[in-house]
Amino acid sequence: MFAIVSNFSFFFTGLLMFCLFPLTMALPNEAPFPDISFQAFSHFITDNFHSNITLASVLCILFSLTENPDLLNLHSRQQNARFKGEKSVAVTGWMRCLARTLQAKLSEGEEVLKDSDSGPDMSDDVQTTNLVVKLDAFAKLLRFNPCNSDGKVKRKLKPISYRRIEGVRLLCPDPYQCVTASCKALALQQSTKPRDIPLVTLIKGFQIYEGVPVLTGKCTKCMTTYHADHERSPSADDQTRFTRVYLNSAKYLKVGQNVWVDRLFSNGVINGMYSFHASASAYTEFWNNTIWAPHSGQAPKITRRQIWQAFVQESIRAVASHCDFDLQMDDGLPIHLVTKQAFAMLGERGMIRSAEGHECSECTHEYKERSDQLGFYDEDAMVGMDEHTGPVLPQERRQREREVETDEDMMEIPQGTLQPPSEVRMVVLDGIVMGPIVSLYISLHRRIYIY
Repeated sequence: MFAIVSNFSFFFTGLLMFCLFPLTMALPNEAPFPDISFQAFSHFITDNFHSNITLASVLCILFSLTENPDLLNLHSRQQNARFKGEKSVAVTGWMRCLARTLQAKLSEGEEVLKDSDSGPDMSDDVQTTNLVVKLDAFAKLLRFNPCNSDGKVKRKLKPISYRRIEGVRLLCPDPYQCVTASCKALALQQSTKPRDIPLVTLIKGFQIYEGVPVLTGKCTKCMTTYHADHERSPSADDQTRFTRVYLNSAKYLKVGQNVWVDRLFSNGVINGMYSFHASASAYTEFWNNTIWAPHSGQAPKITRRQIWQAFVQESIRAVASHCDFDLQMDDGLPIHLVTKQAFAMLGERGMIRSAEGHECSECTHEYKERSDQLGFYDEDAMVGMDEHTGPVLPQERRQREREVETDEDMMEIPQGTLQPPSEVRMVVLDGIVMGPIVSLYISLHRRIYIY
């Protein structure tokens, strides 16, 4: 009996721990990109489509087939009748919808079908039927046919993976020539030796790419180095010191030792904290559970420090871009000094330039000495409670209220002192507490000034 209870307790404990694990939804399995020879592909395009068809139209037709495996499953199944009452249909309504959508996209002066298949005396319905025949043959050439020669379904088509045909990515400087006035637009040289080129993880949008090389350009005259997110130049007074320019035009930002992100990712961090009041830790957990979990590579999880780095880097560029200049600081500063110096340069003594001269019903209110409500609860809910000392008896509470009223009646404003302001136009909040009602630039150093 004791063994049964012990085993049940162990099973229940394991089940409870499993239920506490964060849940993630796995993406469906993907099929590899069709592996056919280029000669077969070229011959099919030449034999079935117009000789003047463009590469863009060919790729549009190809990717229209690879992007719709579910439609091809339905089309192929309807072509092969198996049960009583079914009819085999060569030109199905499924493929007709795809053909009409392609015609609408490629009809602007584009020659797709041959003259024999799209003459001026042919109706639109006949031309659509001819295109369906071509698409059906193209799908079978790409082996997008879930049915065998007997008409039986042998497999269901899966979503197509594009990893095999994705182009390689390299992180390069945005300027293609030196922008220093004394150099007269000299060409930049790739300054990193092949063995020293770092391979990093790049997060672009919602995709994770591994092993991305980071290249550095260098001007041989002024010795300025150009990176994907900043410029580094020696100081004019001391050649041993360097100045870093945070480029507002940077397409990518370095947020970790081996992690780079694009501006879409960093903007997502900013918007997530603004719109959802998310902390860096909350956004980190969201990203890892949603994007990183289904990732099949070896890239490590994103960390809270990297999310905060993205927030700071994007904030600096957003405010500096509004001020219309690129921020310059000493090179090699830690992140807490970066925020401190950026606030000193961009804070404008606490004035937000985009909010200067602005007032509205949401951010301007009449001054009040006492709040209408001193707590989160109404009076009925706070019976017997005191906001300073906790529970009190009713008679003690009434006595304190009488003392407060007496003190207020005896208060007098000394002669010559300032009167209370008629309006309140600024509120200073410490920490990241913001809402979508007032959209203003956030000043750095974790302070928000709302006008």
